[in-house]
Amino acid sequence: MSSVPLVRSRLMTCLSILLLSTAEAMADTVPAIPQDLTALTPIAAAQAGSSGSGAAFFQPDRTGVHRLLPQDGPIRVRGWVDGGYTFNTASPTSHFNGPYNAVDRDIAQLNQLYLIIDKPLQENSRGWDIGGRLDLMWGYDYFLTQSNGVERRPNGSQHWNNGQNYGIAMPQAYLEVGNQTFSVKVGHFYTIIGYEGVPSINNFFYSKSYSYQFAGPFTHWGGLATWNIDKHWSLQGGVVNGWDSMDRVHDQATFLGSVKYTADENRWSLSFAMASGNEPTAVSNNFDTRTRLSAIFTVRPMDRLEYVFHHHYAFQEDGKLGGGTARWYGIDQYLYYTLTDQWKAGLRFEWMRDEAGTRVGGNPARGNLNLAPFPGSFYSLSVGANYRPHPNVLIRPEIRSDWFDGQGNPYNDQTDKHQYLFAINANLQF
Repeated sequence: MSSVPLVRSRLMTCLSILLLSTAEAMADTVPAIPQDLTALTPIAAAQAGSSGSGAAFFQPDRTGVHRLLPQDGPIRVRGWVDGGYTFNTASPTSHFNGPYNAVDRDIAQLNQLYLIIDKPLQENSRGWDIGGRLDLMWGYDYFLTQSNGVERRPNGSQHWNNGQNYGIAMPQAYLEVGNQTFSVKVGHFYTIIGYEGVPSINNFFYSKSYSYQFAGPFTHWGGLATWNIDKHWSLQGGVVNGWDSMDRVHDQATFLGSVKYTADENRWSLSFAMASGNEPTAVSNNFDTRTRLSAIFTVRPMDRLEYVFHHHYAFQEDGKLGGGTARWYGIDQYLYYTLTDQWKAGLRFEWMRDEAGTRVGGNPARGNLNLAPFPGSFYSLSVGANYRPHPNVLIRPEIRSDWFDGQGNPYNDQTDKHQYLFAINANLQF
């Protein structure tokens, strides 16, 4: 594997070039903010910020969100602040909501202070363009977005962050070459496997599914090509250094790929994705083949109604504690209904089976007492709403019930097989 350090060195060189070009472009294109800008109304502030240069502050983007900085230049800067509180009716002494590794305590949390700096590829162009993106996040959610060889050391121990609660992470940092039809990104990027993701603004619910927390990767380091064949078909394929790793004890290539079909008017879509390569097993110092499959079907029978079916299946050789193949799989179902322009209701029902008890469990580095193994089936039912009093503001109340059918008691500090949660979350985009 002598080529891995060379590839890693070139990746870091590319990312350094992206950061330098971003700083130079911002200096050339973003006008200075008037000292009294914050005292102006949004319209007056936009007019003050845009005078003379054509760039406008506090102007709505294509989604209606009023951005603090202009979004029409070559470099865009945006982000959000996200936080919430979860009440666990069992009031566990440890404050942990069972074996969760995300939104995992019944305490107030600042989950994400998220910043995005990007240069998107040009739209409506068949010529070649160069773009890139850098994501930075500080908050309680840093834990699952870390990479071996960056925020963590190659052996998985903490490097950047030493605290259990809050830390900083760099979820994405990549260069992209191509156009809207075909492009290749190289660097660090989110996985294409699964339905829910790290950015809170892209998820309907505040709490996370078991499939998100335990069934698959979060990010990758490597290269990924995307081909939008036509308005219906798209393909993705690439090679990465496994799950959540830039540099690990054993650097080995993993295949990553997906195919998606979208019907006319986006009435329904069907996608398949997979990742396959060698990953650490339950046997100490051993790596063996791990394959993760994902299928997502989305249908919109009417303008206000949307249904999502997500099936995931994974297996790993020597994945069991005593040797043998470990398997984990399940189904997530989502139902959304748009009530008004400001209100949207949602329902999520999930089932995840961890046959060998090797996937679902609290992380001791977090201080969670609900440690694996828990061989069996996990279920959860969530009912919630999304309320947008302003395009920049999202409020998400949620009620959730979890229960377990298997060996052990994964909730209330390993004393119960069920739990009930009430949560409230708010997100402010800028």
